[in-house]
Amino acid sequence: MQQMVSQVVLPVVLALIMFAMGLGLTRQHFIAVLRQPMVALLGLALQMVLLPLIALTIILIFNLPLIAGAGLYLVALCPGGATSNLFTLLARGNVALSICLTAMTSMLVPFTLPWLFSVYMQAEGAEMSQFGLPLGLMTKQLIVVTLVPVLLGMAIRHFFAALAVRVEKHIKTVATLAMLAVIGLLLASNWALLETMFSISGAAVMTLSLSSLLLAWSVARQLQLSQADSRTIALEVGVQNAGTAMMVALSLLHQPELAMVPLMYGLLMNIPAFGFIGWITRRDDSVQQEQGQQQAG
Repeated sequence: MQQMVSQVVLPVVLALIMFAMGLGLTRQHFIAVLRQPMVALLGLALQMVLLPLIALTIILIFNLPLIAGAGLYLVALCPGGATSNLFTLLARGNVALSICLTAMTSMLVPFTLPWLFSVYMQAEGAEMSQFGLPLGLMTKQLIVVTLVPVLLGMAIRHFFAALAVRVEKHIKTVATLAMLAVIGLLLASNWALLETMFSISGAAVMTLSLSSLLLAWSVARQLQLSQADSRTIALEVGVQNAGTAMMVALSLLHQPELAMVPLMYGLLMNIPAFGFIGWITRRDDSVQQEQGQQQAG
């Protein structure tokens, strides 16, 4: 059962999520971002460069064992995802920027992840051949599962806009429920994972999630980006695509142990993300109340 979930169901569900994201992409999203290209480039740089550096720092500080460290680094190589778009909406951020950043990273990850992960494993004294998959094949399969569905969804949105609008929400709902079911099945077959959430690996996962979100937020505010853009950058950098990381570990590398940290991350990342959204929402409400009192006075 677990093999069926990891080898077949998980890649199909992930491809469905990426396809749904592509259905929601329009020219207006890219036009809005191109008006402020430096903001998008900043977000992309923080996702593709800062995240792996934070993960490497945490691995050293916590002195994580090989598999746990590899799992954490794997998560850092999978930025963005549909979840970050939802969090951005809840935080009243720039949803167009969030979607575009997710789309751009989805197009880059199939090429950057295999190479960066291979370099890391070799530096740690492990060969990729030990994980049962050649580098080239890993890249091709990531392209099929992540990049191709996004491009297909974008093509349907462009040529059959009415159809895309009609089915997008339903596909997203089905894909989200399916991913939750996959996580539930993986948890059921790896129940001991719940205990490891309170271990050093769990602490490292929480540190990655919280530190990346806060660092990205600080950088955005220091550069005086708008509130909406700052929130978007923070959540895009602070929320990783755990589904892609799990698929790489389970479906491509056939290493269930490697998937434990991404699976753990998929659960624990919600705590800092919702905490950040709660703080932002309370602050917005407080500002609105003060403005209302000033206008009344």
